[in-house]
Amino acid sequence: MTREDEDRDAMTEDEPGHSRERSKTPATPPDNLSSQRVFKKSAPNNKLTLYLSSRDLVISDNKIDRLQGVLLVDPDYLQERKVYGQVTLTFRYGREDEEVMGLKFCNEAVMCLAQLYPPHERAVPQTNTPLQDALIKRLGPNAHPFTMEVTPLAPPSVQLVPAKEYSGAPIGTSYDVRAYVAERADEKLHRRSTVRMGIRVVQRCLPNVTVPPGSPAPSIEQLAGPPPHAAVEKPFLLSDGRVELEASLDKAVYSHGEPILVNTAVHNNSGKTVRRIKVFVVQHVDVCMFSNGKFKNVVALVTSRDECPLGPGSSLSRTYTLHPAKGATKNWIALEDSFSRAGASLASTVTCTSNSPEDRNVFAIYVSYYVKVKLLVGAMGGELALKLPFTLMHSSSAEPTESLTLSPAPSRPSKEPSPNTDKKKKTITREEEDVILKCDEEPT
Repeated sequence: MTREDEDRDAMTEDEPGHSRERSKTPATPPDNLSSQRVFKKSAPNNKLTLYLSSRDLVISDNKIDRLQGVLLVDPDYLQERKVYGQVTLTFRYGREDEEVMGLKFCNEAVMCLAQLYPPHERAVPQTNTPLQDALIKRLGPNAHPFTMEVTPLAPPSVQLVPAKEYSGAPIGTSYDVRAYVAERADEKLHRRSTVRMGIRVVQRCLPNVTVPPGSPAPSIEQLAGPPPHAAVEKPFLLSDGRVELEASLDKAVYSHGEPILVNTAVHNNSGKTVRRIKVFVVQHVDVCMFSNGKFKNVVALVTSRDECPLGPGSSLSRTYTLHPAKGATKNWIALEDSFSRAGASLASTVTCTSNSPEDRNVFAIYVSYYVKVKLLVGAMGGELALKLPFTLMHSSSAEPTESLTLSPAPSRPSKEPSPNTDKKKKTITREEEDVILKCDEEPT
């Protein structure tokens, strides 16, 4: 069962003849929650509900965000049992439709296992966030805060999409958090009493800088350093002179959807002719589990014949604009781990924090980008090319912060069975779930 199918199962409507008891919440939220947003997910039996302030865990400077939220537990259902939580890493390295005779192209690893409620006697007390305090005040005495910590060595979430059409379980690295009621932590999970919500691990490629009080925060350009710049030249064996190529980018870090400006300068001081100029963006993917798991894809391309052919003694200076995007490829392409099947953007840059091959995570998928400028020289002149590496990441405004906030989901009344009612369950996809969480609460 895929991760998306689990989410659909957890969000299905009640079966005919069964009604759900919904905890009543105030119609008017407190002032500090009027613009808040949280992510909510309930178990199929509606006895356990999970609230998260963010579904993204950011890795930066060998540190990772804590997973903090609130659990709403039915005390009659809990009885003498406990609520456990775990963060699970799922690494799928093959197509689901090619699994035959019990062969599975999927590995799972539990990254964190903790007793969420009641807190373990040896657990270190954690300070609640303002959002947790507001949720507890709103949901009542059956709401309990929790905090889970994942190692900063966790590989970032990356989704791989094969060149051929594929509609199975997502391939790549993905995470989900699971909360369940049990007497022991190692009990087998039951779907109807388990809450499962997908989360992401995101790597921040820029260092965090402590800003003194009263000083302006540094911009992304200041943190990233100078823009990439390179210059190459090509001499010829049987003729005098050489062709010189110089190129640079306008900055070193780009946000998703932002155009890339490539400044080029060509000086032809030889007797050859430059016939064409190609400028393109390459995505390089490295799947660490396999020695041959390296492949490249062109995600943006500009081929120019303007002012070409460029004859001997001529020069050309021009700026090209590139828009990296997913397109038809001949190899697997890396995309953001998305909670929906549509609308996924290119994967952000994922780098290894160490240059040692021994420190490479076997479950990691490293992604890098560079701009390549290539000159095609005629009369057996060959090619002249250079590379300009850059970083692709989410903008600072899109990064998860605690200012992202709550709008509770409207309660769905239970439906009485009728002879004309179709027995097929109505499912709610993860995209629709997010839309529901943005709605206003209906008076109860």
